[in-house]
Amino acid sequence: MPFYHHQKTPASNALTDLIRAVIRMNATVQKTGTHLTRGLGLTNARWQTLSELVALEKRVTVSELARHLGLTRQAVQRLADDMASDGLVEFIENPGDARAMHLLLTEAGRAMYHAALEREWQWTNAIAADFDAEQITHAVALLEDMTQKMQAED
Repeated sequence: MPFYHHQKTPASNALTDLIRAVIRMNATVQKTGTHLTRGLGLTNARWQTLSELVALEKRVTVSELARHLGLTRQAVQRLADDMASDGLVEFIENPGDARAMHLLLTEAGRAMYHAALEREWQWTNAIAADFDAEQITHAVALLEDMTQKMQAED
């Protein structure tokens, strides 16, 4: 049993447990992602970037993408530059700001994303089989709400 400070509320203790569980889950997802994408030439960072670009369904700048991913702009810029060199993404003009180019998936990037997705769906189906979709949806909403509150406190 972890040590809890005597002034922590039951909800605060539960949040600490949730944070630790999310950290362990993240490590497991990263390890599994490496295994799933082996042979495709994708790293977890590239797969996460491709997935986020597909999910956003709009043109974004590197700064916007970094905020969505919770990473620094510099880290995402390096990743985007490497991915552009490999033909997975391209930089296109941003009519609103000539200095902040939009990042766009190429057909090769979209194909790479779908190749990884073909491997990922089997894994997530197997994990999700023991849970109700409504439970998972509630967990997602809770995590998103908590993340927003934490980000607002920064």
